[in-house]
Amino acid sequence: MALAMGFAHAAIIKVSELVYVPEYRRYCEENRCGNYGKLPVCPPACGTSDEMYDKVLACKNCLVLQTEFIPREKVMLEYLRGKRLHNELTEKLLTAAGMKNILVMSSGPWKNFSCMSAYSIDSEAMAKTCGMVCWGHDGIIRYFSCLLFN
Repeated sequence: MALAMGFAHAAIIKVSELVYVPEYRRYCEENRCGNYGKLPVCPPACGTSDEMYDKVLACKNCLVLQTEFIPREKVMLEYLRGKRLHNELTEKLLTAAGMKNILVMSSGPWKNFSCMSAYSIDSEAMAKTCGMVCWGHDGIIRYFSCLLFN
């Protein structure tokens, strides 16, 4: 269903295969996306790195979703547009599949969802586990979201 809706790749892995790196929370604390202390789904309001990871560990399975986006030009607005499109597609999948009681890690903060950095999940290790490319040198920006469930 995910592929038919437009995701480039989708894979199910065990939550135990996700790599937790608490030091990744620094990306949030450095306020790289500009939302630190501003949104309830972002640190510090969303909880500590350990508290967020405890939520991850309460689940058994993880559906990893990836979109690939080729920006028209190399400007931040294009990067943000690709992220928005990815998160909208994730939301459409949740609705279409009638998914409930799912923990969502979005690509950047999105509505009621925290991003992978807030959960301190290593997206590159996750992509490798799924047989996906995370960082390529091909002009393609890759976005990930995860749906965690039991």
